[in-house]
Amino acid sequence: MVGAQRKPIGQLLKELGFITEEQVQVALEVQKHVKKSIGEIFIELSFVSPQELAQAIARQSGREFIDLSLHTPSLKALKLIDKHTAIQLETLPIEITGDKIIVAVSDPYNPNVIDAIQRKTLLEPEVYVSDKESILRNIEIHYERLVKPIDQQIEEVIRASQAAEANLPKLVELLLNNAIIERATDIHISPEVVASHVFYRIDGVLHHYYVIPKPIHQLIVSRVKILGNMDISEQRLPQDGSFSYTFLGENYDVRVSTAPTAYGENVVMRLLPKNLSLFNLRGLGFEEDTLKDFEEIITKPYGMVLVTGPTGSGKTTTLYAVLRRINSLKKNILTVEDPIEYKFPFIKQTQVNTKAGYSFAMAIRHFLRQDPDVMLVGEIRDEETAEMAVRAAITGHLVLSTVHTNDSVSTIPRLIDLKVKEYMVASGVLAISAQRLIRRNCTFCSKEFEITSGELLNMGFSKELIDKYSQNGVLKIKRGDGCEHCKGTGYKGRIAVVELLKIDEEIGSMIIGKSSPLLILQKAKEKGMRTLKEDSFLKMIKGITTPEEVKRVVG
Repeated sequence: MVGAQRKPIGQLLKELGFITEEQVQVALEVQKHVKKSIGEIFIELSFVSPQELAQAIARQSGREFIDLSLHTPSLKALKLIDKHTAIQLETLPIEITGDKIIVAVSDPYNPNVIDAIQRKTLLEPEVYVSDKESILRNIEIHYERLVKPIDQQIEEVIRASQAAEANLPKLVELLLNNAIIERATDIHISPEVVASHVFYRIDGVLHHYYVIPKPIHQLIVSRVKILGNMDISEQRLPQDGSFSYTFLGENYDVRVSTAPTAYGENVVMRLLPKNLSLFNLRGLGFEEDTLKDFEEIITKPYGMVLVTGPTGSGKTTTLYAVLRRINSLKKNILTVEDPIEYKFPFIKQTQVNTKAGYSFAMAIRHFLRQDPDVMLVGEIRDEETAEMAVRAAITGHLVLSTVHTNDSVSTIPRLIDLKVKEYMVASGVLAISAQRLIRRNCTFCSKEFEITSGELLNMGFSKELIDKYSQNGVLKIKRGDGCEHCKGTGYKGRIAVVELLKIDEEIGSMIIGKSSPLLILQKAKEKGMRTLKEDSFLKMIKGITTPEEVKRVVG
């Protein structure tokens, strides 16, 4: 593509829905004062993420974007380009297919990069675009596997602990590093009769990784407690702690919990990345019709929008995506969070501080004096917060928050339990979005299968749902066989399944009339609401996930 024919990056980012014209103008004003590219300025202002900029560059160059978090490079491909060259070219070899090598590059316009890859590998490069940060980070992670796999390092430290004094700081560090590489959200160190076991929770599922000799279990617990600023002498009571951790330039908050068990103290470490990626609603998993309805709702001038689901279901990510969708250059947006996970430009963010008495309810009370248009309340946990949030929604503000309930309809009785009057729920709440995270099929090893209505019925799916989507009693789905890229699981990454309950006049009347949640659910379905189960079923027939995963997540 000739340079003169390229669309400007700002225009492409607008077309992709990542930025607004106002943000483009602000970035252009900033560019007058700093010597940086417009793309760099968009990133520094947090208007776009590096990945979104890479998507725009991919479209501009006529290439495809590749999300490196979903693609683990094969060792065979890595061996064809040495680490030094990969860093120099800002390229990551991913897979060999026939006489081609799949590579990710940061600059698709540089012919020298393509030529160098071809000369090095003697294969035809199949070029995808990714962002420089992701490429360099993945080079550091995956080339280490060629020198000395981290699994091997962990096993060596464990073996050494049986013969001599254990290097426990090194072992804990390696366990944390590998958890981050494997995209784990939690590390479990669990004592049993004979030995202790290390599990990683990856994409919502626990996987067994290592066996640790019983004699060093309590020593490891003590090391974690020291990091978490906890009492190492207290082993009879549960304890909580936290510490900060940095790996390959990424910062993490590590929340530690210990609990006494019959065989010793159980440890769980939750990994919370501080450098949370920017997300947009389209990329989270919303179906087009649901997305259209949701975007229409969050542009309303006042009312409450609730996102509900269990811990770890992506509620905060969805709320952050909503904040990005609302124009912060034209609206005064204030948040109270616990904790602040990502900092946004032009948004006033505050954090709960229980010691100082700064609660969600107190924040709402003071926000009302700050001339707000939009308020984000991290979570509705108590009666005072619930009442004040709904009152703020009724009195001319858009309020975004989360609640812990199983689905959208059950949120209504939960609010009423929190002493919010039925008429206030009906008039104050615009919509309730319930969500779960479901594992995606691995893009490398998933294959198409046919499954019959009978098989789906035997798995517990309803006949109504099957008949709605099947043709001649047969459905086509995809399953992963398991490969190097997905660690043999058949899955890589997760996507949201969503049900969106819109509180219109008719459903509002049912709430005021104290109709049961079941009747409200039936009415919402008549009006076109797609339930969590139906949304996940739809993703199954699109080849995104499997029947087994649907049953695991939504039942």
